[in-house]
Amino acid sequence: MAMWSIEQLRHFARDGYVVVPGVVPPDVVAAANARIDGLLAERPPTPGHTGHHFYFEPLAAEPALAALLLGTRAFSLAAGTTAPRPLRTPDQVQVALTFPPFDHRPGRGHIDGVPPGPDGRPGTFTLLAGFVLSDQTADDMGNLWVWPGTHRQIAAHFAAHGPDSLVAAGGYPPADHSRPVQVHAAPGDLVLASYLLSHNIGGNTSPVLRRTAYFRLMTDVHESTWRDCVRDELYEFRPACAD
Repeated sequence: MAMWSIEQLRHFARDGYVVVPGVVPPDVVAAANARIDGLLAERPPTPGHTGHHFYFEPLAAEPALAALLLGTRAFSLAAGTTAPRPLRTPDQVQVALTFPPFDHRPGRGHIDGVPPGPDGRPGTFTLLAGFVLSDQTADDMGNLWVWPGTHRQIAAHFAAHGPDSLVAAGGYPPADHSRPVQVHAAPGDLVLASYLLSHNIGGNTSPVLRRTAYFRLMTDVHESTWRDCVRDELYEFRPACAD
């Protein structure tokens, strides 16, 4: 794909994530942060709260947050990893905040989607798209923690034990968590991560409120093929399969 270099696709295939700098223009970042300020004013956390705080909002009601994904090249970039399978427009945005001081270092990561929904299907998806809206250019600024390569280990586990073992694992399938990476990114950067990549939120000992907006993306056939997707980490990512 012209929008992705071979090296970027190899990085994604090997590590399970990629950071793309400068995807969101400053005015779009500012508008998203203003909307987050509005959410905090409308539904504030408990006074003196430190640590994580989340908002899950319908995308149709949040144009300033939707613009991060749909008003920039971000959606096209994400779709470039799954071509020719198109991505659906999501219906929800997650605002993830970490209030300092919060001295926390996760011992391991997890994958999303547990417990399953009313239909019994785990809440799997294709790709996590994270938009960094605060300074996260150094460690311990509320960074996303990832364990590179665990998407391959987790897919191998589900291939060996069956996709229905995802629920039994409770979001914590076995993988090597000895080498975490704190993802460094600046406001306007985009982080794309495989659903199968083990990840977590770290502490925030900086003076800055950590702000990230997340969208969970899936291909148009993911719901009917999720059992295949969780057994092969590149099943939905054909461009990353090219050598």
